[in-house]
Amino acid sequence: MATITDVFGPPPPGVDLDENKTPQNNAVMIAMYVIAVTAVILRFVSRTMIQKTFLGMDDWVIAACLIPLTGLLVSSLVGGRYGLGKHVWSVTLQDVVSMRKDLFSYIFVYLLLLSGVKTGLILFYRRIFRMNWMMWTCLFCSVGFAIGAIVAFLCAPRPLSYFWTQFVDPAGGSYAYGLYRFYIGNAAANVCIDILVILVPIPIVWRLQLRMIRKILVLSIFLLGVFATVASVVRIYYMTFLESDPDVTWIMGNVFVWSTIEPCMGILCACLPTLNPVLQLGARTFFGGAAARLFGSSFRTNSKGLSSVQNRRNSFQHVGGGGASVDTKVYGRPEDEIELTATDSQSALHYKHDAPFSIRVKHDFDWSEERP
Repeated sequence: MATITDVFGPPPPGVDLDENKTPQNNAVMIAMYVIAVTAVILRFVSRTMIQKTFLGMDDWVIAACLIPLTGLLVSSLVGGRYGLGKHVWSVTLQDVVSMRKDLFSYIFVYLLLLSGVKTGLILFYRRIFRMNWMMWTCLFCSVGFAIGAIVAFLCAPRPLSYFWTQFVDPAGGSYAYGLYRFYIGNAAANVCIDILVILVPIPIVWRLQLRMIRKILVLSIFLLGVFATVASVVRIYYMTFLESDPDVTWIMGNVFVWSTIEPCMGILCACLPTLNPVLQLGARTFFGGAAARLFGSSFRTNSKGLSSVQNRRNSFQHVGGGGASVDTKVYGRPEDEIELTATDSQSALHYKHDAPFSIRVKHDFDWSEERP
């Protein structure tokens, strides 16, 4: 029976076979998982308990992403038991086989999770700006990317079991194409889609009637997704070592870590724009009103505790007779961090009263009423 050195060769000089990064890797992944789960919980608290508004599809999609994220974390921790984070020469060949089985399922969960996070972010854009062709394009790319990558991966090993038996039975199968090219190509496509999703709100916000400083502040909120893209790039960096370094368990330990950090950062970045009410409430509770004003004023309440729908209805003030115009100041979606304030053409004087981080959209419309 083949041994580790028969398959991977002797260890290079200077490699410490007792070195083990598994505990550190596990700690990082668990910490990022806790941060992502906390962000989703606070998102729901912000929506339901502070703003007292409805939960949209974007909220539910991001919450549903916690299911595959949990599977991703469990798979990563299981991989640590089979040598992830250790040098390959310090584990058995059977451990490598078990690690490859774990990696096989990990890839499916990872691809579906990334697609879900991007879809949730696009739905958040839709909640604020309404769908346009660029959002539809990003949505198609996000879902199509996951489906295409899964199909491509399933077509690579022949038979499928060769993915994990190749080290113990090299003659038992083959690959339709090199998996290294699949890993790098898939990761590069993912980064490109990330960039597209990040760019979606830029032209929309840029056309809004906001002072330049406000445009920059609003865009900075949407550009938080850059952090997830950076994690994707770092992941690609570690994967490049797979081409020439036989120490697969050591390298894949780093890849698993960044493959977990990436969706966690995506979920966090998708939730951050919705957390301003939580931050504002916390600042007001612990540090007073002056500190709360640092976070702007992203939601409105009144003494009667009206729901957001009631507030929107009551904000229409009837001004005249049957053909009168209506002066409105409606925070059309007060549940969102970036508020869209619909006003008529005569209400420009209200700008000075706006929240620091609100978006104002002008609409001209006529109000007519027929009475018997």
